Amino acid sequence: MMETMERIMDDPLGYSVTSSPSVGGEEFGGGYRRGRTPWEIKEGEGVYKMRFDMPGMTKNDVKVWVEERMLVIKAEKLPKEIKEGEEEEWSAKSYGRYNSRIALPDTIDLEKIKAEVKDGVLYVTIPKASPSSKVVDISVQ
Repeated sequence: MMETMERIMDDPLGYSVTSSPSVGGEEFGGGYRRGRTPWEIKEGEGVYKMRFDMPGMTKNDVKVWVEERMLVIKAEKLPKEIKEGEEEEWSAKSYGRYNSRIALPDTIDLEKIKAEVKDGVLYVTIPKASPSSKVVDISVQ
């Protein structure tokens, strides 16, 4: 069981689904295989909201950035080191890694993406960009 939990923490996407998620609603390569996924994506009016379960992680353990229209989420919590002479009452079970890449649609405002870690859950808010129906006149040479 511990090996299974470590595999889930190492690659939750690979364990839970047969595909990578996409904010726009499309999925690449199929649906879910089993169980509850460690993330949730909801589309609201003017915003996408994402939730990632990351038990034991704090904001110092989590890094979020956008690279090539992909939302990249990485988190790592290493086991606590016990210094010589110290005694640990309980073994530290809250450690592991999380790594995810999610395709972003073209209709978002990259500059206004927000992320917050609260009680072991990462919340990401991605505002939709207002559709530009700007007409650009192009001179013909």
